[in-house]
Amino acid sequence: MKQHFSLARWAIPVLTAAVLAACGGGDDSTARLSSMVNFGDSLSDVGTYRVGTVAALGGGKYTINGATGLNWTEHLAQRLSVAAPCAAQTGLLPNIPGLVGAAVSNVSGCYNYAQGSARVSNPLGPHSVALQAAPFFANTLGVMAVPVQTQMANHLSLVGGHFSGNELVTVMAGANDLFMHLKAVAAASQGGQTAVGAALAAGWDASAQAAVATGGTTAISAAAAAAVQGMTQAGATLATLVREQVLAKGAQYVLVANIPDVAVTPLALSYDATTRQLITTMAMTFNAQLQAGLTGTPVVQADLFAQSRAQVANPVSFGLTNITDPACSTNPALNPLNGTALVCTGYSTVTANTDGYLYADDVHPSPRGYRLMSDYIVDRLQGAGWL
Repeated sequence: MKQHFSLARWAIPVLTAAVLAACGGGDDSTARLSSMVNFGDSLSDVGTYRVGTVAALGGGKYTINGATGLNWTEHLAQRLSVAAPCAAQTGLLPNIPGLVGAAVSNVSGCYNYAQGSARVSNPLGPHSVALQAAPFFANTLGVMAVPVQTQMANHLSLVGGHFSGNELVTVMAGANDLFMHLKAVAAASQGGQTAVGAALAAGWDASAQAAVATGGTTAISAAAAAAVQGMTQAGATLATLVREQVLAKGAQYVLVANIPDVAVTPLALSYDATTRQLITTMAMTFNAQLQAGLTGTPVVQADLFAQSRAQVANPVSFGLTNITDPACSTNPALNPLNGTALVCTGYSTVTANTDGYLYADDVHPSPRGYRLMSDYIVDRLQGAGWL
């Protein structure tokens, strides 16, 4: 199996758009949507890591940063005429030489809890500070990567354990779980402590850790099975969190997005066919569990998987001219983080006009990608009678 992992690019994977509304609300719901609360990963992150070197470079969001570099939550806030989302926590704790961070700080009055590299319930996300002690993660960006489960608990502790019922709550997560499982599959071929450590970080049980320790083809097969099982559990867990920590706590308007077919991203296009198929299988498994767990609830579900495939199948209809290449340069003189969108600006793109690009880096959306996502989500919320 081809291994093509760059730790510097391990930020949360791109979700390219939203789809599919589920049950709706009443005709007068627009007047009751007075604010937003956001849980998730890099796709919804509005500036958690905009500190130190990242801020100095003009970065902070996972796109082409700048005046037009809004993510989908910011576009949606404009459509709702509510306050622009702001990061509930900021900070960065890198151990990369020359990269300056900042202490972790909670921001009063901000309710966008989404953080780049966040997983559903596991704190060991890509580039997370929790991995810095592991020898196989030598230099990490040092992001907090607070999992969605903790994000929800943190919000409830601030609001007395109950949503007001007037806010739009959004949830997007799961792609970083996929990436951690995928890394463990890649490490399995080597065997030894590296494979065991990667399996442990992914969240695999003791039997799976033992299976990958031997290395070779058998270990890879065992790893692929463990990865799919891990995504099964993650999807079910996220559905449970939405039911028990959001809906049961009084939220009336909830949007939940699944993960796209990450196999169509520029990152995945560098892998072999077997790896890409595993990526698709993991995404579909997660999405099936999430959908099943939310069936019968008043949640609007957004099918990012279907929309990502639609954009690749017919890019022209979405105004896209490049669906395979990142717009952000990997030249270290322009982008010291190996092309990641977190520090990408108009100054560090591969060409002056990137409007037709779908991807900013190898997994995250361009500004156009976020506009497409927000437009589709608005359409879904309108279909539900919430806008």
